[in-house]
Amino acid sequence: MYKVLISDDADEYFQEVSKKDKAHIRDIILLCLVEYLKRPNRRCNKKLIKGSSPKTYRLHISMTHTIFYRIEEEKKIVKVIDAMNIDQAHSRYKLF
Repeated sequence: MYKVLISDDADEYFQEVSKKDKAHIRDIILLCLVEYLKRPNRRCNKKLIKGSSPKTYRLHISMTHTIFYRIEEEKKIVKVIDAMNIDQAHSRYKLF
């Protein structure tokens, strides 16, 4: 099983969202980045960002929030490197 680490940037975003959204984000992270990290699930809208180096993935949550993450296979770690609303995320894809 992979361990999920949250960066300071992502944590800062999580502190700004409502308590209800925070609980929903946590549930989706546990579902999609732990239980279904390597398998598809219809609730997990995740995708590799083409051309990213190192490989970076995005996870849309309820078409409201986006999480960017990287997988460290050898350490069995998923690093959530950033989080933001979905509109901000679309302008950030090219940065990875």
